[in-house]
Amino acid sequence: MLHNGSCPAAQKLPHHLPLNPVRPPGAVTDSIRLAGSLRPDKGTQGMLSKEGKLILALDFLTIGIPTVKRDENASYLTTTLDSLISHTTEAERKQIVIVVFLADFDTDYNRELSTELSRRYSQHLSSGFMQVIQAPRSFYPSFENLKTKFKDSPERVRWRSKQCVDYAFLFQYCRNLSEYYMQLEDDVISAQNFLTGIKEYLERMKSSDWTVLEFSGLGFIGKLFRSSDLQRLADLIMLFYQESPVDVLFFSFLHIVQASGKKFIHQPSLFQHVGLHSSLAGKIQKLTDKGFVGSTTPKRTYTDSDNPPAVVSANMTAYREFQPQLAYGPEIGYFWAEAPKVGQVFVVLFEKPARLSRVVIETGSEEHPKDIIEKGTLEVSPRLLSVNQQDNTPNCADYVKLGDVENGRFEVATQGTEGLGSVEVKCLKVTVTGEQKMWVLVREIAVWTVKK
Repeated sequence: MLHNGSCPAAQKLPHHLPLNPVRPPGAVTDSIRLAGSLRPDKGTQGMLSKEGKLILALDFLTIGIPTVKRDENASYLTTTLDSLISHTTEAERKQIVIVVFLADFDTDYNRELSTELSRRYSQHLSSGFMQVIQAPRSFYPSFENLKTKFKDSPERVRWRSKQCVDYAFLFQYCRNLSEYYMQLEDDVISAQNFLTGIKEYLERMKSSDWTVLEFSGLGFIGKLFRSSDLQRLADLIMLFYQESPVDVLFFSFLHIVQASGKKFIHQPSLFQHVGLHSSLAGKIQKLTDKGFVGSTTPKRTYTDSDNPPAVVSANMTAYREFQPQLAYGPEIGYFWAEAPKVGQVFVVLFEKPARLSRVVIETGSEEHPKDIIEKGTLEVSPRLLSVNQQDNTPNCADYVKLGDVENGRFEVATQGTEGLGSVEVKCLKVTVTGEQKMWVLVREIAVWTVKK
């Protein structure tokens, strides 16, 4: 059931940029939550600081989704929400808050949409997994006499300026809901296990100086921030909302806060754009992220493999962040390299020598069936000599050949401690033995060990 209410006033974060006077003080705390509850176990539980102040328990991730009307009555919002719901478990939903921001100025449209969302997602709204909000009209400037830049038409300038203010409002509303915040659009789908991919990438980047982690290569989709940075980003956008589109301001923020300006892009992409009709009237937008493996992302085929701790390296040219380790570890992904040369290798270097009972290596995928190793050999070695300083591939001795590739696939197995199982393997190497023009996608490296 719909209800009106005010978002609880949150502790104000320190401002690092001057505020634009067009933003009325307290506008965000006067926002209207049209549907959805604050999570019952959040906002009331927590711990006391040394000063005796209550530190509230926060969710792990807030996903912000602004939505407005589109031409031809096109709507992709429920597709987006259904994708997020179907690709999360019940336990994962307890760590996430999805905030749907009805940002259209047509209040009748907002009312109808909020009613539809309340009917369709009542369970998720009641649990606190989802909220539906709208902003007070007083939050927005008049959008008259805007500066014209980039040779944009007045209509486009108004559209992108309002979009900037939409984002600023959403950032401020969400700044205290969780530890991290991710920006999505209302016309995307997610990959399976996207939350696992986000958490694993955060763990990998914990020692890096990052401001934004990107989980899509398109526009402002799939950008992850620390929630503690949202106020500063909102302030920057409100200062320059009529100067530049929001994605340009996002990159400006990145360069201001992070001196190196280095981008941290997760591959494969975890979110894909599916909309055709843009929120800008008359614009058709056929954008797709080629790095997205999507909801058809193949799960590990060999879920019973042991895959003991190991480092995978290669002297092939990896495409973007489709690095060798992705083919071996549990994280969603695969190793993707440009057309390899004869003699190039990828090597699994085990942390501790292991007796192997079975090895399977599969290349190519449904999306890229021709990206296979056409000719190659599989070898194992018991002894590490050194590590190549240029490409980090190990130099190992006394290699024993196990077999050749067949249709882009290697498999070898043994019984007990005979054959393959008789050797304590330190290095497992695949070598390209024939010229090929196609790239190589190593989808999975599965290793089983001899059971004692």
